[in-house]
Amino acid sequence: MINNKLELKYVVIQVTISLLIAFIPIYFYIDATIKNQNIKDKLDLQNYANQVASIIENFEKQNKDIFYYPRSNIFFSSIFDENKKEIFHSNTPLELFDEDFQSFNDKFCYKEYLSSNILGASFLIVCKNIDYSEVIYNALILLLIVSFFIFLLSFFVIKQSIEPYKKLNIYLDEFLKDAMHELKTPIGVARINIDILSMRLKNDKNILRVKSALKNMTIIYEDLEYYMQQHEVKEIKAVIDFSLFLEKRVEFFNDLAMSRNILFHKNIESNIEINFNEIELYRLVDNNLSNAIKYSKNDSNIYVSLQKEQNEFKLSFKDEGVGIKDTSTIFERYYRGDNITGGFGIGLSIVKNICKKNKIKIEVESKENVGSTFRYIFRNN
Repeated sequence: MINNKLELKYVVIQVTISLLIAFIPIYFYIDATIKNQNIKDKLDLQNYANQVASIIENFEKQNKDIFYYPRSNIFFSSIFDENKKEIFHSNTPLELFDEDFQSFNDKFCYKEYLSSNILGASFLIVCKNIDYSEVIYNALILLLIVSFFIFLLSFFVIKQSIEPYKKLNIYLDEFLKDAMHELKTPIGVARINIDILSMRLKNDKNILRVKSALKNMTIIYEDLEYYMQQHEVKEIKAVIDFSLFLEKRVEFFNDLAMSRNILFHKNIESNIEINFNEIELYRLVDNNLSNAIKYSKNDSNIYVSLQKEQNEFKLSFKDEGVGIKDTSTIFERYYRGDNITGGFGIGLSIVKNICKKNKIKIEVESKENVGSTFRYIFRNN
């Protein structure tokens, strides 16, 4: 679905650019066609004016009592005497003008000088309605044909161009899925065995470091798994005891914090329930706890708070770490606070998407070398 949308996006961009380029010759075609139409109209007006003038001149030679003024469905005309007073008009009254040709809002006219005649007419004005419908019709047909061929050409060119990248993307996705599937079992086995060892060798610093490293690997693994399958995550929500959930997640990260002599301080109000997707709640809480530890200084404190206030409740994570210089970019995908602490830079991007999806307000306060506070405001539904 995403690849199809991407293809369509590039096709639309390519077609738009191509049409803008194609519009230049089409514009000149329309301009030239209108000029040709004007020339043709002038010739038609002159020919019709000559016919009317010839009929007027020949009337006297024919010795007839009644003069039948020529009429047309296309042209309409008026004759004027030498004092520029209208003698007769065929359809609607017309105005006499000085130039040979004159354009009005809706018509194009020609003035013919008449020789002496029995009607006393000195001037003949012949007009026809301006009609560019055929020009516009031809231009639209041309534009549609050009657009159609440009679209087809763009579609096939772009499709062929991005096909190798699509195959590579599919290959990488499959590779990551297979690799993650293979990693899941050894990580699980290692965690079980390190838990057994930690029970036998209590307070062993080496065991604690290995345990912390495995938990870090678990968080990274779960982030990647969620990131790759987020479009497949089912919209299943359940009522969760958020207070108890948060207590357990802090406990899970306690070993990781202890390895750097970091202390958790909890201010968690009890019996706060939330209707939420459990997988998404794991990612939101775990990423914040992981980052708080990751960017904290050794021998520092982390404050975790969950408090209910009227129709909303606030979840916050405060550390005494390195701080953030620019908070505007931290939620961008692949952003990393530094190149030392590791990670793929997708954790906060995942958090932002979850918050956007569930209409959770995010507030960030940070000061370099002092620490950061991440606050999430949940509306009580």
